Amino acid sequence: MRVHGEKIIVRREGVTQLGHYRDARPQLEEDFHFLCGYCGKDGRVMHQKFHIDHFVPKSIDRERENDYYNLVLACPKCNLAKSDKWPTKDRCRPNDGTRGFVDPATSEFDDNVKRVKSGYVVGKTDVGRNMCEMLHLDIRRTDLYWKISQLKEQQEKLEELYGKNKLTEKEKNFYIELNILLKKYIDDAFDKGE
Repeated sequence: MRVHGEKIIVRREGVTQLGHYRDARPQLEEDFHFLCGYCGKDGRVMHQKFHIDHFVPKSIDRERENDYYNLVLACPKCNLAKSDKWPTKDRCRPNDGTRGFVDPATSEFDDNVKRVKSGYVVGKTDVGRNMCEMLHLDIRRTDLYWKISQLKEQQEKLEELYGKNKLTEKEKNFYIELNILLKKYIDDAFDKGE
């Protein structure tokens, strides 16, 4: 399964040089569907204001600081873990085939990492495994916020039916159970620092 589920992350075309990289927040949030580019966490579900990561760190390529096509919407955990890491030290090479990063707004990202059925994000290749290790995805509870986002989608569907007065008694009971489980997962995620 893809890290971002059914949502495809693609940066829009035609964005010129920005006055400041923070000016890109609205476009990034839309293009990234409010998901962390690296771990797939949904910022709206988790009520977090995400960071703007420089894919090629500013310390490696200062010229791309305000380049929209170098920016990644990232949860605080991923952004802080990535920081200025850039194993190749070459601004034109995000990875060497074994170590490094893959831009989450490219199809290559899906070739290197995946989300397993339990919800964890894992590497499919050496680069993917190295990226997961550098971002600490190998020790983080990525399954919790994946389950939370899946439950939130179900909750929204049931709430829509409720608004149309079309919920059966069984669906009402399921909605209550779903909310209890959602609260538990959210509490677990916060306990784990996610």
